[in-house]
Amino acid sequence: MLQRTLLAILPIIISACSSASLVESTTLARKDLPEYSVVLYYPRDWSVSRGDFFHFTAETNLDDDQKVVFHYRGLEKVKKDRDSKRQYARGWYAAIQLSYRNWTYISQTSDDDDSEGTFRFEGTYLKEGVLLRKLGVLRFRGNHVHAFYYTAPDQEFEAYRPLFEKLDSMHRYSMDEAGT
Repeated sequence: MLQRTLLAILPIIISACSSASLVESTTLARKDLPEYSVVLYYPRDWSVSRGDFFHFTAETNLDDDQKVVFHYRGLEKVKKDRDSKRQYARGWYAAIQLSYRNWTYISQTSDDDDSEGTFRFEGTYLKEGVLLRKLGVLRFRGNHVHAFYYTAPDQEFEAYRPLFEKLDSMHRYSMDEAGT
């Protein structure tokens, strides 16, 4: 009986230990984007790029079907009232669903304690036969809307979740807050 119990909880213990070690073993780097009043953090050994749609991308150097990616997109905010933010978030949720073939939402949430507005989603989609999971965070800060996307193969997502959560907690939304 004890042996079966230990065998049942062993994967949970191993998963928790590997997630903690992934966070602890990752050296972070910082990227300032003053045009969006944001300071981003990402794993130093990931490849980085900037584009027209995603203003910052950091990704692992793994094969395409195993790649883990962090995307950032910043936009100017037009309206500040709560209803406008909720309407914007509904449009964001709809756009995500239209952007990814076979998209399935796992969750859509909002942080009611955040006076400026934070919305989240999690979902999965197939890309070239690989099931990917995406966590999205939409934050209204100052005069900007900040959209963060964290993506990993579905089977590995839980191992990366603590790292994604750490990165998400470290981003700063005004250059003054970041100390620059």
